[in-house]
Amino acid sequence: ELILEAWRHYFRILKQDLVKALGQISFTTDIWSAENLHPYLATTAHWITNNNGPLKMRASLITFQYFPSAHTGDALAKLTLEILDRAEVMSKVCIV
Repeated sequence: ELILEAWRHYFRILKQDLVKALGQISFTTDIWSAENLHPYLATTAHWITNNNGPLKMRASLITFQYFPSAHTGDALAKLTLEILDRAEVMSKVCIV
């Protein structure tokens, strides 16, 4: 429960940071299998901030989750859209 609450807190702050991003946000994904062959997906957001100073590149993990679906383009697209919707950044998406 403590880990989940820490993640929820991190994600709330991250969503606030993403809303303040200058311009659009890019995303990268990575899918791999653990030694036990369980598949996982990680998605990272990349954006620019300035915070009243020089421009700064930022990157943060927005999800790391079990991905048991077939690794097809359709399955990955569906999950990616769900992730972006959860992060409330659909209007700022540049490229995935």
